[in-house]
Amino acid sequence: MKKLYIITLEPIEKRYTAQWHRYWKPEFSKYFNVEYIDGRTITDKIEAGRFLDINQTNMWKAVQIQVMSEMFFNNKIKEGDIFLFMDGWHFGITALKYMAQLNNIPIKIFAYWHAGTYDEHDFISQAGLGKWAKFNEIGWFKACDGHFVATEFHKQLIWQAVRKTGHVIERSKLHVVGFPMDFKKTIDEVLPKKDRSVFREDNIVFPHRMDKEKNPDTFDKLNHLFPDYTFIKTLTITKNKKEYYELLSKSKISFSASLQETFGIGTVEAMFLGCVPLVPRRLSYVELYDGLFLYSDMIVMKKKLKKFMRDYNKPYLKKALKNNIKRIDYLCKTSFKKMANIMRK
Repeated sequence: MKKLYIITLEPIEKRYTAQWHRYWKPEFSKYFNVEYIDGRTITDKIEAGRFLDINQTNMWKAVQIQVMSEMFFNNKIKEGDIFLFMDGWHFGITALKYMAQLNNIPIKIFAYWHAGTYDEHDFISQAGLGKWAKFNEIGWFKACDGHFVATEFHKQLIWQAVRKTGHVIERSKLHVVGFPMDFKKTIDEVLPKKDRSVFREDNIVFPHRMDKEKNPDTFDKLNHLFPDYTFIKTLTITKNKKEYYELLSKSKISFSASLQETFGIGTVEAMFLGCVPLVPRRLSYVELYDGLFLYSDMIVMKKKLKKFMRDYNKPYLKKALKNNIKRIDYLCKTSFKKMANIMRK
């Protein structure tokens, strides 16, 4: 079997990265001889930043580069070895390509992308990193042999943004593979079905971070319009994954008004726990969700909100929810095999 080195993300229990750390190795071991290249964690808390701690993530990545450098120094890296970055936004791609090329060792490099300055609504774009970081991203796109994204929307976002810079990425390098996760399995491990709420409350949940690109202000406006319902921003009242899942399991509707979403893990988790998704007709939502769950403006949004709350237990809604879960479940479960087949070519 070919050797696959996975350059991991730091495993944070509140995020999906801890789940990825547990499952990527056994899943990819079906196709490769897998070895993780980890960094060093100081704490599991995000002290500065949003998705990852901006300081600790650089410490984690710096250790990974040191590990890879020592592997080259000790002649451990062989021709044909494959490297997969759990996150494409990793300066280790530069170091890895530098060492492989100058040591004249033909390897393959792949990366899974979550976000970048190519998305104007992303956190790092808002912070102004695009003025210089877009050139780093172009270098990483060119250095790798392939790039994985969850949705066609994300693929087009990258393609169009890079073209605007005057550069080109080969379309054959960009692969839509879904989000590599078995949501049913990972949710069941934290909150087994027997421990979930039997009764649903008139809760409408906002399963996102409280960031500008997630547009929590629209959720607040709805709160004022529908005083009979309970509107809950999940991450402001839950302390851990179990509490978060427990809240979702007793709620009826999951709401989103996101301005930036290349997949939307929070909405998917909420749906798998029985929440009816109410999401905007834009971004990756269009390709992932049934038209029944999409809204195009505030008027449609308000009508569907009342309808879903009233009809929560009706067969048509249950059937649509079940079919949507089935489609995303298949898309995600087959991600590992899709990625493996591409990397083995």
